[in-house]
Amino acid sequence: MDILTLIDEKEWSAITTLASVINLKKDELIFRKGERSNKEVFLENGIVRAFIVDEDGNEKSTAFFQQGEFMSTQSLRTLGGVSRYSYQALCPTKLLFFDSKQLKDVLSETQKLIALGKNIKERELIRLDNRDDCLMQARAADRYMKFVTFYPRLEGQISQRYIASYLGITPVSLSRLKKTMIAKTVIN
Repeated sequence: MDILTLIDEKEWSAITTLASVINLKKDELIFRKGERSNKEVFLENGIVRAFIVDEDGNEKSTAFFQQGEFMSTQSLRTLGGVSRYSYQALCPTKLLFFDSKQLKDVLSETQKLIALGKNIKERELIRLDNRDDCLMQARAADRYMKFVTFYPRLEGQISQRYIASYLGITPVSLSRLKKTMIAKTVIN
C-alpha cells in the first residue's frame, strides 16, 4: 500500500525537505546487520529485502519493501539503534533517508500526519504478523499462497531464490511447488 495516499502533495513536500536522497544499484546493501542507525527509510522507487545470514552462511529473506513504503521502523532494530537485519536493493532503488527523531516530530504536527505515522506502524505490524503466520503454515503451498497474497506484485520482479528463502524452502522446491499448483489449476 502506498502510504502517500493518506496525505497531500504539499504535506509530503514539507516532509521530504528533511530527507537525504540515496540512489542504489541492484544488489547494493543499505545496512548490514549489527550496524547502528537512527534513520527511517522511505522507498521512493525500487524493491528492498531484509535478510539474515544463518550459522551455515545461508541467507534467509525476512521481509520485502516496495515503492511507497517506509522500510525501517523501530521494530527493525534494537533499542540502541542497531540493525537486526541486513538490507539489500533488489533493483535500482531510490531511497529517502530521514533522521528518526526529526521524522517522528514532524509526524506529530497535524492530525493527517499523526494518521500517517500510525499507518506506518500498522503496516509494519501487519508485515510482522504476516511473516509469523507464514512461518506457522505447515505446508509450503500455504506459505507460498500467504506470500503471494501479502506481496502480490513481487512474484515476477525478484529472484525466485529470495522468495524461496522467505518461505524456508529451496528454489528447486519452489519451482516444483509452482508447477504443481499450475497443473492443479489447469485440471480444475
